[in-house]
Amino acid sequence: MRAPWNRPHRPSNGGHSFHSVRTIDLTIIIVSWNVREALLCNLACLFSTKDMVVREVIVIDNASSDQSAAAVREQFPEARVIENDWNAGFAAAVNQGLRCARGRHILLLNPDMLVREGALDRLVQCLEQNKRIGVLGGKLESHDGTVVQSVRRDPGIVDQLAIALKVPHIFPSVLRRYLAGDLDLSRSQSVDQLRGSFFAFSRSVADLVGPFDEGYYLWFEEVDFCRRVREAGLLVHFEANICAEDAVGLSFAQVSTRRKQRLFMRSQRYYFKKWNGWGAYLLFVVVTPLAIIAGTFHDAARWMRNQI
Repeated sequence: MRAPWNRPHRPSNGGHSFHSVRTIDLTIIIVSWNVREALLCNLACLFSTKDMVVREVIVIDNASSDQSAAAVREQFPEARVIENDWNAGFAAAVNQGLRCARGRHILLLNPDMLVREGALDRLVQCLEQNKRIGVLGGKLESHDGTVVQSVRRDPGIVDQLAIALKVPHIFPSVLRRYLAGDLDLSRSQSVDQLRGSFFAFSRSVADLVGPFDEGYYLWFEEVDFCRRVREAGLLVHFEANICAEDAVGLSFAQVSTRRKQRLFMRSQRYYFKKWNGWGAYLLFVVVTPLAIIAGTFHDAARWMRNQI
C-alpha cells in the first residue's frame, strides 16, 4: 500500500527546491505559529548555507496572525508555503509537509532554530552511511553555547505524573532519569528519543513505520514516532558532530501555562493509553484536574512576580 504522503504531487509555481532539476536529497519541514522574525532568520540561515546537499524547504503556517506566510513568500520565494486557516497542531502539520515532500530524507526543524554550517551535509551523510538509523538528531546549543538537553529516555508513569503536577519546580532531581542528565552529549550514541525540534529520518523509514500519529495535537508525537522506529528494529541516534542553535520554545512562550497543561495532558493520556493500556490512561484522567489547577497557580505566581 502506498504511504499517505506518497501520493503524486504537482508542485505549485511558488515552491521549488534550490535545484529543482536534480534529485532532492533533503526536504526541510518547518511548522510555524506566530514567530515571524525567528522564522525569517531560520530561512535566511538555511538559504545562505554553503552545504552541498540538494534540498527543498516547506513551511507549514498554522494560522499565524503575524503575517508570517506573506513575509516568507515575499522574502524567500524558493520556499514552499502551506498556509492553514486553523492551527492544525504539530503532527497533522508535519503530515501535510510529508505529503508533498520530494526529498529522500526529511528534517523537521523548529522555526526558532539556526542550522550551523555543514550540519545538513553531515546529516544526509549519516543517514546514507548507516541504514540502521531510523531517527537522527544533533547537538542543540543556545546562543551562548550552552548545550540544550534534547535527549530523553522513554516516559515513565512516575516522572510524567511529576511533570503534570509541577513537582520538578520543587524537586528537580525527580526528572534526572527521564531527562537523561547522566548522558555525555559530547559523544554520538543511540538514545530512546529526541526532541522534535531537529529531527531527521529517511523517506524509507517513514514508509515503514507510518506518518506521525495525529491523535497527538502537540507534544509526545515525536516520542511516539521514536518508539515505533525502535519497535521496527532501527536506531534513534544522537550525533554530536551535527550542531544547530536553538532559541527553545518561542511559540510556546505565547501560551499560558494552564493552556499548555491542557494540551500536554491530552497528549500524555493518549500516549499512555496507546503504549501502557487503560489503567495508566485512567490514572492520568484522574490527575488531569490537579494538573490544570497547578498550571493555573503557576500562571498566577508568574503574573504576581511581573507586578513587583
